[in-house]
Amino acid sequence: MAGEGVPSTGRQLHRMPEQVLVVPRARLFPRGGFHGFSREGLPGYLVTIEAHSFFALRDRVEEDASLKQIIPYVVLRHDDRIFLVERTRGGSEARLRNKLSIGLGGHINPSDGDRAADRVTAGMERELTEEVALPPGWCAKPIGLLNDDIEAVGRVHFGLVYVADLPSPDVRIRETSKLAGAFATREEVRAAYPRLESWSRFVVDGVDLLEI
Repeated sequence: MAGEGVPSTGRQLHRMPEQVLVVPRARLFPRGGFHGFSREGLPGYLVTIEAHSFFALRDRVEEDASLKQIIPYVVLRHDDRIFLVERTRGGSEARLRNKLSIGLGGHINPSDGDRAADRVTAGMERELTEEVALPPGWCAKPIGLLNDDIEAVGRVHFGLVYVADLPSPDVRIRETSKLAGAFATREEVRAAYPRLESWSRFVVDGVDLLEI
């Protein structure tokens, strides 16, 4: 994952401070925001992110609710099933451990490109393919937005929801120390609802993922 150090010449290099893409809350929500999942105004939010985003040290913004960290959140879909993920104890985000999720992704970093419009897509693809190996020919499209100012994690993050359609169910978890997962039917996702992280609940409540 981005920000992890690598060994060199027999010594462990210090981990470089991670920078993440953020947007001032006031720019995202000039007239008040929303709670949960929304499909309304998606193009306008993408324009705002392109115009007003910048990079900041992750350590300094994790508790700063005046800035929203931009997080691509990708739902994997094959035919009539959705990939259901468990975030295990090995994950770096303690607040999400042992939760279930229908979304994969993470922060956008400076290495993801120079232009804001491109780096969001590039960051989505990088984070996704760092976590899972996907079959060739997959295609992702943005379908909505996520915002939660109630929970601690949500207050400092803003989600861009994508659905990635896969030509086959051949998905392999790369970060096996952090994640486990398998495809699930609509009924199985609903049965897992009590264990879903809040963002996943918002998506499940807000849209029929098998119909869009």
